[in-house]
Amino acid sequence: MVTVIVLINVKPGTAEPVYNAVQKIENVKHVHMVTGTYDVIVYAEIPERVKLRRFVNDLYEIDGVQRTETCVAI
Repeated sequence: MVTVIVLINVKPGTAEPVYNAVQKIENVKHVHMVTGTYDVIVYAEIPERVKLRRFVNDLYEIDGVQRTETCVAI
């Protein structure tokens, strides 16, 4: 199991729709709207490291997502 934290920047006015859409993605454990540099933070557990790219691609398919930074827990 690979634990990842994804920091997301969204287009202005889209934090809540992005938050709601992220909650529906498989393997997501927690989602938070936050203040500061990022708008949404996602905690997920991916069953295999090779599926990480697909997970991040799924995030980019959400309307409003501009940029992500993915951190893999060690």
